[in-house]
Order: sequence, then structure tokens, then C-alpha cells
Amino acid sequence: MVDATLLNWTLDHLMRILVVLVRVAPLLFLMPVIGSKSVPAQIKILIALTTSLAIMPMVPVTIADLPAAPLGFLIFVLREIIFAAILSLFTRFVFAAVETAGQVVGVQMGMGMAGVMDPLFGNQVSPVGMLWNIAAILTFLTINGHHIFFKALVESYAWVGPGQMHLSQATFNGIMEGATRMFILAIKIMAPAGAALFFSHVAMGIIAKTVPQIPILIVGMPLNIAIGLVFAGLMMGYFVPLMIANFDMLGRLLPRLGAGMGVGG
Repeated sequence: MVDATLLNWTLDHLMRILVVLVRVAPLLFLMPVIGSKSVPAQIKILIALTTSLAIMPMVPVTIADLPAAPLGFLIFVLREIIFAAILSLFTRFVFAAVETAGQVVGVQMGMGMAGVMDPLFGNQVSPVGMLWNIAAILTFLTINGHHIFFKALVESYAWVGPGQMHLSQATFNGIMEGATRMFILAIKIMAPAGAALFFSHVAMGIIAKTVPQIPILIVGMPLNIAIGLVFAGLMMGYFVPLMIANFDMLGRLLPRLGAGMGVGG
């Protein structure tokens, strides 16, 4: 016969794991790298369960945090998903900036149709965007950027209790600021290669007018591709420190954003 105390202990822990899992699973499914489409769903579920079991003793959650009514439970889950999505969105802004910069440079090079599959977002990007995306992912993992999420995940229970997420004007302002920073970062990334390609187009336009005998369409395409690839490679020394600075800034902004979604934020 099963001891009632042991049964209550088991149920208590299962319900506490459920409270933690409702926040952990959306965050891991939406965060970059781990949450990419190339990672199988079974692996994501296993990581979510393992992470929930690991952090459960460190976070102040109880069964009382879980609503008993079906409608209350649905609202509880929606609030946790929205909270995790907003935190994940900020990091995805950084990677979206890399993809945007690579796409613009790829079009300038004349490789707009030469798309390859992006392992992070699951869509087609230019080869330059692919190069920069892989460099950004490797930089993110090298500096333990994924630890930012796990740290923010544990600390988030001090900012926002389970099911107590509150959206305010400051939250929307923070999201808009993050989107603005995304475009600024994209311009910074594409600036060297974009400027070189711009001057290359201007020079070929002048040559086409002054020396019409030169088949500029035939000469210009391989020249633009060569210039774009050269500058895309040369700017890697500038790209990595820029990404490290943005990931470091992300680690400072996530706590502020999360704390602003608390009931008192």
C-alpha cells in the first residue's frame, strides 16, 4: 500500500514542476539557438524538463500559485507564455539584425536569389547572412550567452511571481526600443561591406557612361560579388567585438525588462 505522505509529497512536487515548466518551456522553445527549428522538438522537451527539475529547488513556487479553475489556469499559462516570449524576443532582435544586414549586403552583391537555409530561423538568407549568422551563433555560445537566459530564468521569479506578469507602457516602450536597436545594429554590421559596394556601383556607373565599350553588366556582377565577399570577411574582426558588446548589453537589459513586468513595475 502506498503511503499517503509519500503520495502527497509526490503530487506536491509534480504540481510545483508544472508551475515552473509553464514558464521554462516557452522560454526555451523561443530562445535563439536552442529554440531554433533545426533542434528536434524531443530535445527541446527534454531540456525543458531537465531545466525545470534543476531550478525547482531554487525558485519560490508553491501549489497555491497554480489556479484551480480552468479559466484561471488558461490565463495563468497565457501570462507565462507572453512573459517568456517578450524575454526571448529581445535576444532574437540581435540575431534578426545580423540576418537583415546579411540580406541587404547579399542583394547589393547581386546574390539576392542565391538563398541558403538559416538554421536559426528556418528561412532562406543570403550566403553573407549565413556566414554572419553562424559567426553570431558561435560568438553567443563562446561567451556563454545561453547562460544569460538560464540566469534570467531563475531570477525572473524574484521579479515576477508565477502568473503575475503585468504589461505596462514601459514594457511596450522597451520592446520598441529593442526594435530600434535592431535596425541600428544592422546598419553597423552592414556598413563596411555596404559602403564598399555602394562606391563600386557608383564607379561602374561612371565607367559605363565614359567607356560604353566595356560590358559593365558582365564585368560588374563578379566584381561586386568579389568586393562583397572580401569586405564581409575583413569585417569579422569588427563583427565579433560588436556582437559581444550587444550580448553583454542584453544581459543588463533583460533584468530591467523582466522587473518592469512585475505587478509593481
